[in-house]
Amino acid sequence: MKNFRICAFCFILLLNFLMESNAHNCCVSYTKRPRRCAILKGYDIQGITGKCDLPAIIFHPKTGKPICANPSHEWTQKAVQCLKMMAKPDRLSLLH
Repeated sequence: MKNFRICAFCFILLLNFLMESNAHNCCVSYTKRPRRCAILKGYDIQGITGKCDLPAIIFHPKTGKPICANPSHEWTQKAVQCLKMMAKPDRLSLLH
């Protein structure tokens, strides 16, 4: 019975740790350097929810770590528009 309690306690501790580690997926600051659209492959929008208290655009570069950007900066908005345009299917190819 003692082993069961120890295992249950360790399991609860592990679950708590895993739930807390989700906070690391939040942007806590913005990059200071604008990035070119050519190095990016996608993005996510981080709202103010739960443990993420900073609105951000999280760019996913083709290589490297995610980049947290201020959604109100002009370069961020241009990069989002560029990625949206790259994601649209080619309209001419649909006609053929």
